[in-house]
This record gives sequence, structure tokens and C-alpha cells, in this order.
Amino acid sequence: MTRFSPSDAAMEGFRLTKEHPGVMLAWSAVYFGGILLIAMVMMATLGPQFITLARKGQLSSNDLEEVANLLAASWPAFLLVLLMTALLMSIIAAGVMRLVLRPQEHGFAHLKVGRTELKLTAANLICIGLYALSVVVGLVFTAGASQFGSVGAVLAVALVLVFGIWIGVRLSLLLPTVFETGRVSLKLAWARTKGHFWPLFGMIVLAVIFYVIVWILFSIISFAVVELSGGEAAMQDIGRLTPLTAIAAMITLVMQLLLQVLQIVMIYAPFAVAYRELVLEDTPPAEDFA
Repeated sequence: MTRFSPSDAAMEGFRLTKEHPGVMLAWSAVYFGGILLIAMVMMATLGPQFITLARKGQLSSNDLEEVANLLAASWPAFLLVLLMTALLMSIIAAGVMRLVLRPQEHGFAHLKVGRTELKLTAANLICIGLYALSVVVGLVFTAGASQFGSVGAVLAVALVLVFGIWIGVRLSLLLPTVFETGRVSLKLAWARTKGHFWPLFGMIVLAVIFYVIVWILFSIISFAVVELSGGEAAMQDIGRLTPLTAIAAMITLVMQLLLQVLQIVMIYAPFAVAYRELVLEDTPPAEDFA
């Protein structure tokens, strides 16, 4: 039986980044193209008001709230943007799982657009729906328990968090299960995690810690680059734009793209490793959970 190491699985994102820097750059380019396409769709569907906000470049919290209100007021646009975002994430997620589970499959930097990616998109949308449902149920449950005082509210929040974590861990292998089997099945994903709750929970905690550390490091480096080039005001004012600030702006943009892709890799890679070691290497081939 394979000895599953939560720490090694949580570090998988770093390993992939170190061993495949060219792949990470290619994924960053694909991610950038996908974000541009999504932005163009938003401009076309949300109209002049969104274009006015987009021209600001740096959106404030009030601007972000206005964008959210625009999407909420236009359900077709919201659903289209949600679908495109889920598809983009699923394409890169499939690339991550392909590197871990089927490294012999190449494609374009291990990326493809096919039936597998569409099924992963469906699985991601199901996860989003389950998360939204759990938030609503949690809020209703907490509001009801708050009638018994602050103690009741605290207990309700604790119960909701524990239940949400339990469900999340038990379904944590849904995406690699969909990728490997081609079946969007919550029942099958639930069965895959049976008896592995605590190792998976430990892996997720470590992955979150590494995720936060990487975000902090990239933020510090980006801040240093901006300050050395004259500050954020110099980068936003076209009239004060110098070769140094232009280079700094480009470096900041590239770093942000790399950070986004690295975060996606760090999210999905541990679960692919967990699936490989807990399911593929420890489950008899003839076993069927259907």
C-alpha cells in the first residue's frame, strides 16, 4: 500500500512549477487570453457602463460592487461569464491533472479543449452551486440559532463550519475523479475519499498555507517593483510614464499572471496527487463504485 504524504502532495504545485517553467509560462499566456476574451464578452453584454468602469484601469471597491450589480441585473451575461470562467479554470485544471496523472499526454503545453474539459466545467459549476447552497443554508441556520442568544449563534457557526469542511473534504477528489473516469458523479467521488478524511484534511490545510505564503511573497515583490519605479501614481499617469515605469508595469502584469496560474496549480495539483496515491495505486482495478 502506498504511504500517502499530505505534505508532499501539498508541495506538488511547487514541484510542477520548478520542473516545467515553460509550461507555466504557456499557461499564463492562455490564462491572459482567456481573461481578455471574458472581458470582451462582458463589454459586449454589459454595455457602455461597464466600458466606462474598465477604462479606469484600477477599480475601487465601489466600482467592483457596481460591476457585480451590473452582472446581477443581467442574468444572461452573468451566466455566460460564469460559464466562460469555469471553462477557463477547467482547461488549466485539466492540464495540471494531465501533468500529474497522464504526463505522456502533451497537447499544447498539456492543455486541450474537449469532452474532459467540458465535464470538468460541469463539475466546477456543481461545486459552485453546492458552495452557494451551503452558504444560504448556513445563514438561515445561524439566523435561527441566534434567537437563542450569542451562545446559540456561535454554536451554529461552529456546526456549519464543521459540516462544510466535512462535506468539502469528502468531495475533494471530485475533479480528479471526473478527469480520470469521465464521469461526473458525486457518489463516486464520495466513495474515493472513504477512510482518508484526516490525511486529505491535513493536505488541504498545508496547501492553503502554501497558497497564502506565495500570495504574500508575490505581493511584496510587486510592491517593491512598483515603488522602485516611482510608485503606483507614476504607473497610472500616462503623462509621467517613463521607460522604467513601463518596464515595471509589464513586470507587474507578468507577475500577476504567473501568480494566478501558480495559485491554480497549487489548488489542483495536491488533489491529483492524492487521487493517484490513494485511488489509482491502492485500489484494485476491478473495483467498481457504481
